Amino acid sequence: MRTNFLVLLGVLVVLVGLYGPWTPVENFSNVSNLEVTLTDFSDNKVYLDAFGVLFTLAIIALIVTFFLSRWIFVGLVGIGLLGAFFSLLAYKDFLGIDAALDLPASWGFWLTFSGFLWIVIASISKLATLPAIRPGDRVTYVLRNILPPATVPFLVMLIWEAVVEGLRVQMAFLPSISGIFMVFVQDLSDLDFQINFSKKCYVLTGSNLLDSSLCTLYKKVLPGYAIGSFIGLLFGFLVSLSLFLRRGFLPLATAFSTIPIVGLAPVLGRALGIDEESKIAVAIIVSFFPVLINVVQGLITIDPLKLDLMQSYAAKNHHILLKLRFWNAMPYVFNALKIASIIVLISVIVAEFLIPSSPQVLGQRISITARSGQRDVTFAFIVVASVMGIVFYNVIALIERFFTSWHSSFREKES
Repeated sequence: MRTNFLVLLGVLVVLVGLYGPWTPVENFSNVSNLEVTLTDFSDNKVYLDAFGVLFTLAIIALIVTFFLSRWIFVGLVGIGLLGAFFSLLAYKDFLGIDAALDLPASWGFWLTFSGFLWIVIASISKLATLPAIRPGDRVTYVLRNILPPATVPFLVMLIWEAVVEGLRVQMAFLPSISGIFMVFVQDLSDLDFQINFSKKCYVLTGSNLLDSSLCTLYKKVLPGYAIGSFIGLLFGFLVSLSLFLRRGFLPLATAFSTIPIVGLAPVLGRALGIDEESKIAVAIIVSFFPVLINVVQGLITIDPLKLDLMQSYAAKNHHILLKLRFWNAMPYVFNALKIASIIVLISVIVAEFLIPSSPQVLGQRISITARSGQRDVTFAFIVVASVMGIVFYNVIALIERFFTSWHSSFREKES
């Protein structure tokens, strides 16, 4: 009942906010007479009574909260997100009535918005502690482990939009989520995928966001990552064979891996030029050392009981290497590859930022748009880079699962 009480508290906050002032301007302070304009895909306009929609959502949440069911809390999550989103739409329509209303929101808006968010948080906190009805209950697993984390990005975006719009934050300081979204809509509205080998970046989509990101990915990140990882695997294997190299080379490798890319990139740019070579060199260096160190650790960190068992069967060194050390090193190698996949992407973007070359690459796009005050475009490029890094990481994680599905960590997750 504690979570139900929290939902009731959120509904009460919403109702108080609906009857309070939303703006400091007296003539336009109340939401009761405001209509929200929505436009469908055919450009047909639909007018909705803002007060009626928000009040109805609050009453529905009030009624259903007295019923104890997991699906009720799923519905309350949707009601809370929809109510917070519609509150933002209503407030933005307030701002469109008159330019003089470009003022921070009053307490009525903040109570309404935060009340709906409170309903969402109270509901997902209940879903996150659901007990399983039976062993292997997949529905409970989804509601408990997938739905709550999937809701968090929507909460962050709603709060971001409310802070920017409600406090009237200037775009030069922080753009709104809706502004970033419109950058994507305008940029991706006319995609035209083609391959042109006469260009610096071979794959062209007609989108500045995708072209710059793909150019950075397949011209610099992937070649440098592949070369650096391969060399790291090879050198790691050689270092693991020699106690002298482990004691003499590993400390140097660890120390060299701590050199900041901000200091390394200009040196490589001066030595190798401003084209792809210097950025690929950065990618090779930052991916080489994590792989090297983890390969060595994986090959030498062996369970003594397993090693004694192999030796008791008179196993040769190459048999121990192939049947024990190699498989023991696999989780270490993939952990290094996952870490390097993120580090190499960040390092190449920083290198593009520090070694100016073509203005079409991702690092230069971020730098130029930030300096020109186009913060919404800057954040759009940052979002694309983040998504690219997440996809890159998860591709390596899927490959890891294929090769190391026998490992205890995966068996524990499945159980």
